Amino acid sequence: MACPELEELLNESSEGHAAHCEECHALLAAWAEVDERFDAAFAGICAPKDLASAVHDRIARELPVRVPSLLPEILDLIGWAAVLALTAIVVPRFTSLITSILAGLG
Repeated sequence: MACPELEELLNESSEGHAAHCEECHALLAAWAEVDERFDAAFAGICAPKDLASAVHDRIARELPVRVPSLLPEILDLIGWAAVLALTAIVVPRFTSLITSILAGLG
C-alpha cells in the first residue's frame, strides 16, 4: 500500500483516518463492497456439522506421526560420557599440580 498509516488504520479506528485520506477511504469502501458481496453470495451456505472432524481425520491419514529418532539422544549420551571421562582424567592431574604450586607459595 502507498499509505504508511495503513497499519495504524487497521489496528485503530479506521473512520477518523479515512475521513481525510482518499486512498484509505477508497480501500475501506472496496473492502465493505467485497464483504457485502460475499455475504449475499454465500448467505444460505453452511458447512456440514461433521466437516471439522472429517478434515482432522483426513489430515491424520495423510500425515501420520513419525516416531522420533533415537540417534540424537544416543549421540548426546556419547558426548556427555566423553566430557565426564575427560574431566575424570584431567581434574586429578591439575589438582596435584595446583596443590604443589600452593605448597611452594606457603
